[in-house]
Amino acid sequence: MLVSTGWGSQWGQGRRGRLAYLTMLRRSSTYNLRATAVRCVAVATVGAGALHSDRWPSALLLWLPAAVCVVLQLVQAHHERAESLPRRWPATALHADLSRKNGRHAIAVETYAEIVGGLLLVVLASWVATDLPPLLRLVMLAAAVGHFTSTACAIFTDHAWFNPDERGRPVWHEMLRWVSGPLTAGLVSVLALPADWPESTWLAAVVVCLTPLLVSLRVRDADLALAHLAPLVAEEAHAGRELVISETHGALSTHLRLLEQEARGVRSSAPTLYELAVSANARLRETMTLARIGEVSSTTPASLAASVLTLARAVGAEVNVDIDADHLGREDRELARIVLSDLVGNAVNAGAGLIAVHLAQRQGLLVIEVEDDAPPMPVGVWKSPGTSSARLQTRLAGLQGSLTCEEEAGTKTVRARWVPQGAAAERRQGDDHDDDVGGPGAAG
Repeated sequence: MLVSTGWGSQWGQGRRGRLAYLTMLRRSSTYNLRATAVRCVAVATVGAGALHSDRWPSALLLWLPAAVCVVLQLVQAHHERAESLPRRWPATALHADLSRKNGRHAIAVETYAEIVGGLLLVVLASWVATDLPPLLRLVMLAAAVGHFTSTACAIFTDHAWFNPDERGRPVWHEMLRWVSGPLTAGLVSVLALPADWPESTWLAAVVVCLTPLLVSLRVRDADLALAHLAPLVAEEAHAGRELVISETHGALSTHLRLLEQEARGVRSSAPTLYELAVSANARLRETMTLARIGEVSSTTPASLAASVLTLARAVGAEVNVDIDADHLGREDRELARIVLSDLVGNAVNAGAGLIAVHLAQRQGLLVIEVEDDAPPMPVGVWKSPGTSSARLQTRLAGLQGSLTCEEEAGTKTVRARWVPQGAAAERRQGDDHDDDVGGPGAAG
């Protein structure tokens, strides 16, 4: 049989998510306990009415499946609260089946039994207990419909509907959930309304049978509530991160500025110490920029814009940052941060008022281009021995890269490129392997 899955997957894709799934999973134990209590009251109500019927033997036979299901549910709830395992059949078989199908789009045997038991209770109240007073029959019908509605709510709001690992289910799963209310009310109405109801209770019986339409509202309400969960958690996480960043910045900013001032005094004799102090101070300012620009993780390429924005805002320069990379390794990300700090810092120091930064991956290379409108650099200054540009050139050369500059009328573009460090390591290993293969051992 050919079953379509694409539409169903797209239909419920927005609902499925890790946070929504975990939320529904954690509330499942409490929800199941309350649903069991509701079904227990419903079964007891129908059973008490059945005992007053002249047809009590057949009524009790119809009542028995629902009663057995409630007893098994109470046993299961007891073991869940006690964190123990059942030891006797059928409780052991029920537990194994529930564990195997938990969180999946597969109805457990117990649920099938509950569906059948609930429908049998409706049949009992409508067709068997006809000798009872109309009001008592109506109460029994309401209890039976309540039992069946509780089962339908448990099925269509189960945490499996929010499981991100269950994407790609058949489309009819989502269609059944969409019409869960009319479907539940239709089954009850088909069984109950054709029975012989007095005129005084007919309208009330219709109202009771249409009550399961509320199942659809319950399903939609759960979807709407959980749809706002992930954005809310992200906002709260961002607020917490911003608070931590602010407190950290306040505690360290003064000390790092003093350290940079002290390092500036020994810059000629210890340039590396001065660069470390400047870098630490810049990284601290970047954390505040990250907090302002939004919910961007420090491990994403987009976070590299923070250092550029920090430098540009310090002098009032206008900057445009374009980062065209989905992922960078940790070492490449750190090197890109150093390159951006050096190139943009040079542009700012040269008096640039307009800076354009572009980072992209081209033909196996990481490329950073910084274009600015600063005056041309004096001949012999850039990449002169001992400068940060010279050290950067040496580092890029070790990664089969380069640092170049192109000057045109009114603008200059500095371009840094290198092989991603994971790829560079693989190339070096390949070269070493080729040397080994071509060496004396291979010839011998």
